[in-house]
Amino acid sequence: MLNILRRSKYRFSVILRELVQYSELLERSFLLEQNIQLDPSAKIFPEAKVRNLAENPNLIRVNKNSVIRGELLVFAHNGDIDIGADCYIGEGAKIWSSSSIRIGNRVLISHNVNIHDTNSHSLDPILRHQHFKAIMTSGHLRENVMDICAKPIVIEDDVWIGFNSTILKGVKIGKGAIIAAGSVVTQDVPELTIVAGNPARVVKYLCK
Repeated sequence: MLNILRRSKYRFSVILRELVQYSELLERSFLLEQNIQLDPSAKIFPEAKVRNLAENPNLIRVNKNSVIRGELLVFAHNGDIDIGADCYIGEGAKIWSSSSIRIGNRVLISHNVNIHDTNSHSLDPILRHQHFKAIMTSGHLRENVMDICAKPIVIEDDVWIGFNSTILKGVKIGKGAIIAAGSVVTQDVPELTIVAGNPARVVKYLCK
């Protein structure tokens, strides 16, 4: 009798855990639908984050067969992220936009990569502190009232970005280029090249 009760208790706990997990999955799916345009064939892993501060799902788009394990963020006042087909965004990667970030097809973005099309803060220390206080008290501003610089980023097809790299505002990375691990990209990258370093420089030209 005791064994039957123990087995029943175990089964109940398993069922309860599965119900909780299913409920969390439904809640996550609902939140994603409110914040992103996701192709049915694309996948967003549990560790991924979608932070659409503008609350407009048209501003973040992920196309077919792409896999998201990092963070996609659009600021409240502006921003736009478009990720092409068959892309991979690694765990810990952060793609933050207050202007525009365009990622082509078959782009591989390794873990802990940062792609930011904005300075995020003013260069003026007084305005920077005012901005910080405003975020802490009332959240991100719906209007860009500070002198914060932002410029579009374009990453063309078949680019590979190595882990711990940083892509800064206004950069265009050409087709088939490779960004070596730990690089800081501040200028345009020609297609079919390998760049490395801080700031990143061309170290090799790839054969067409």
